[in-house]
Amino acid sequence: MEKSINKERRQCLKTAGLFIAALAGSSIINRLGAASGTFDALLDQDQQQQRIVRKAVYVANNCKIHKQINSKAKNPQQCNLCVEACPKKCITAVEVKGGKGLKAPKIDDATCIGCGRCWRVCPEEPKAWEIWDRTNNKKLR
Repeated sequence: MEKSINKERRQCLKTAGLFIAALAGSSIINRLGAASGTFDALLDQDQQQQRIVRKAVYVANNCKIHKQINSKAKNPQQCNLCVEACPKKCITAVEVKGGKGLKAPKIDDATCIGCGRCWRVCPEEPKAWEIWDRTNNKKLR
């Protein structure tokens, strides 16, 4: 409980400091390391950094839909939990060739923020999603 209060206080102080810096002028903003002089750009800086660092990668062979198509299951079932879980709606369902109307996930890398929700909701083992660090080109999950 105490840790969450301290975290909230730190976030509040950080936001207040950035707001004051935005009002004070570009010289203070530049000292804080912000690229832009707008308040919105300062608040979104953490999200932009996360977007640059992480990305989700779809591994088709691990997906339930492709496993059913390859095994020629009689009653294939649609999953697409990742499509519903994506907060940015960058994962869409696309019909698979020879899949009897089944739709597999497809990701738009430009809008993916690498949050990892697709990875968390995937019921398959190994997961149909991998989370990668773009800067070091390493698999995180």
